[in-house]
Amino acid sequence: MRNFKRMNRPHHLLVQLGGINHPQIKQRNKYPKSEQMDKQATQTKTDLTQTAQDLLYATKVKKAYDEHLAVLKNISLAELVTALDTPEKQLSFWINVYNAFIQIEFAKTPNHKPKDFFTRKCIPIAQTIISFDFIEHGILRRSKFKYSLGYFNKLFPNRMEKMLRVKKVDYRIHFALNCGARSCPPIAFYTPEKIHEQLDLATTAYLESESIYHPENNSIEIAKLMFWFKGDFGGKKGVWHMLRQFKIIPPEASPKIIYRTYDWTLVLDNFS
Repeated sequence: MRNFKRMNRPHHLLVQLGGINHPQIKQRNKYPKSEQMDKQATQTKTDLTQTAQDLLYATKVKKAYDEHLAVLKNISLAELVTALDTPEKQLSFWINVYNAFIQIEFAKTPNHKPKDFFTRKCIPIAQTIISFDFIEHGILRRSKFKYSLGYFNKLFPNRMEKMLRVKKVDYRIHFALNCGARSCPPIAFYTPEKIHEQLDLATTAYLESESIYHPENNSIEIAKLMFWFKGDFGGKKGVWHMLRQFKIIPPEASPKIIYRTYDWTLVLDNFS
């Protein structure tokens, strides 16, 4: 029978990073103009999701990333929307971009976190500059008000946010976004092709590492982020369902939930 006590396993995301190969071959155009545009649009889609991975990888291995920043900065908003035309591309792109810029920005102030760190605009994307909060709460959480526990939307999201935000919130993003704190999930490389499998692995790893089930008094200690974003998980019943789904608690259990203190100690380079 499965032991539902805390499992002190290391985070274990084994995610493959796609190869980087962008040959530049000049040849005579042999397609009608419309077909050329379709092929160019397809190439743009592929390049942007790969660019996000390449940027994150560069921060990991401490290599220059100016080329990747230039691509993200100079792309137009219309091109970005066209490139991220599936939920899988949206999720993989924005998670990788968020995690990459956390490493980039914290490296500038390694000994402290500025008070406005998540709200200040510091990420050049699509010929403008956005914030971490814009990515997390505007795009990935579909215009959720930051301090509403996931239950209320922002009243007046801007045009860019409306164009880029996901159609449906996936609670698993909370086990993939790394904000630089010790209690955050580790960083992995996400791809559109395997994003759902990767997010399931990330969720399993984080829940197993951060949850402590006490069957003797029917209670469970879980990460505080599941309180901050309670609505994203579907409230208490949604949290129970998730814990059962990922085999953290027995199928019939509905334990008392205790939220653990979040450790905000800065930890960079926390790659899985």
